[in-house]
Amino acid sequence: MTAPPLVLQLSNDVRDDGPDNRFVRAFAELAAEGLLRHRYLAPAVTPVDLRELAEAEPPALVLVQSPQSRSWTDRQIDELLGALGGPPVLAWEGDAWGGPLKRPRESNLRWLRRSSAIHSVAVGAQADLLHRATGVPVHYVPHAAPLRFCADGEDPGPTGSRVAFLGTRRTFLGVELLPDDGERLALVRLLARTEGCELAVYGRGWGRKPYAYGGVPFLGQLAVMRDGLITVGWDRYRHHTGYASDRLAISLCSGRVHVTSRQPGLDWLPGPEDGLHLSGTPREAADTVRQLLTEGPDELLARGARARAWVRAHLTETHVLRHILAPRLGLPVPSVPWATTALAPSIRQVS
Repeated sequence: MTAPPLVLQLSNDVRDDGPDNRFVRAFAELAAEGLLRHRYLAPAVTPVDLRELAEAEPPALVLVQSPQSRSWTDRQIDELLGALGGPPVLAWEGDAWGGPLKRPRESNLRWLRRSSAIHSVAVGAQADLLHRATGVPVHYVPHAAPLRFCADGEDPGPTGSRVAFLGTRRTFLGVELLPDDGERLALVRLLARTEGCELAVYGRGWGRKPYAYGGVPFLGQLAVMRDGLITVGWDRYRHHTGYASDRLAISLCSGRVHVTSRQPGLDWLPGPEDGLHLSGTPREAADTVRQLLTEGPDELLARGARARAWVRAHLTETHVLRHILAPRLGLPVPSVPWATTALAPSIRQVS
């Protein structure tokens, strides 16, 4: 009996947190179904590691996450792929790029140029940027919920009508350094002045305000979200078509109604009846929160439960992996709304 194909994952995570690193649990699910075999190399991967792997068994496919924690030269990449037997490479690009402070790094582009396809969490101008820099087709695949946040776990229920906002601020001498952080600040200030809003802001850069609760570890997000009745966020890079950070999907996993920013190309997401409110301005978002606070908590929690069910059915890392790997490995294609979104024509233009 032929063994399932071996897929090598080259991670871009800063630390090796084992199964809690991106896509590792999702790969394990696919492996448990007998669809593939998986080997994972953490950020400290070296040429020696890959040569040893090649001697054991060359992979059928390499999935590369933009290798930001390590600089690769063209020569190293050529030698490593040669040692691995020249397998096809697919790239996952999980960042939004653009503007003078956020240009794609050359070490990332070197790997992207070796790929047969780039799967990006934003398209539009970002797809044009990546395609011009690499000549490689760019396809849309949104940020998804890590399986760690999708697992069944006890939900203690909200402790009151607390509104939990998660997000950091990056400033220098009081100036916002990243796109749309000014709107993020405006929203927090509006919420802090909203009558009946017990605001709790989690993240760095908010100073000593009474609503500032400091940073939260990545894996601790769900707990602070569930301590509240409503969760709120505001994305950066709002002009990037299709972009939303993974916090949107994680927030839906919390089982709470979520209010956040509206970007172009997100019409495939669920609507208010299923617990997600997208807003065009900070004022609109604050008004939405104020209105939600007048509604009964049981109804809000019911909508939050529908949001959680939706993300588990349509927007997990397993869905993303199936979508990326299906054309190469013949996996069953997941039925997901973002795979047939109206973004498809813009993707084909750059392919």
